[in-house]
Amino acid sequence: MPDQALLPDDTYERLINEASDPRRKRSLEAINTVCQLLHERHHQDFTYKAVVTLGKDRGLPVPSEKTIVNDSGTQYRELIQAWRLFSVDHKVKTASVKSDWITSIEDPVLRLSVTMLAKQLHTLRAKIARQENAHNAPIYLGGAKEEGNFCLEKLNLNDAEINALKGAIDSQALAQLGYTFGDRGEVLDIKGKRIFKPGFRDAVEKILSLHMA
Repeated sequence: MPDQALLPDDTYERLINEASDPRRKRSLEAINTVCQLLHERHHQDFTYKAVVTLGKDRGLPVPSEKTIVNDSGTQYRELIQAWRLFSVDHKVKTASVKSDWITSIEDPVLRLSVTMLAKQLHTLRAKIARQENAHNAPIYLGGAKEEGNFCLEKLNLNDAEINALKGAIDSQALAQLGYTFGDRGEVLDIKGKRIFKPGFRDAVEKILSLHMA
């Protein structure tokens, strides 16, 4: 089956079995771990530089970018390419499934509400992804840094922004999308996979409290 041939796990298992050098096996294992992390974070940047950088940040024995691109790095390139193709294909299929699910809602009012919420969640997820790409750089919300602390002024949010934030932590609205909150305020999908990190609900509630202060 064509879809099965694209699974990176199959490529990884084959490459590991073909590799006779223990060092190469460790490198393949490290690259596979990094690519899996990138996929789980919904990243589309599977460049050799991105793989090597994240691998080193995690303390994994990833080969250098130069090693990946030279003649001896064929297996490394094949594994990264397998993950790249799988991640792109998975993103397309996931978007299609979500869209089909929402458009199947018969009640037009409910369908519109769910569509708006889905867009809001997508926007928030994109912002979180951008923060991760910037190595978790802090966001300054109308304040100044004083002795290591952030002084936050009252936020000037409009009604649409307030409703968007409230909708993002509305348990009933999230349930319409198959999402729930975890014990630490994280957002989980129907399979228990984390969509937003722990503290997400508390962070939104604090932002709303700053506005209402």
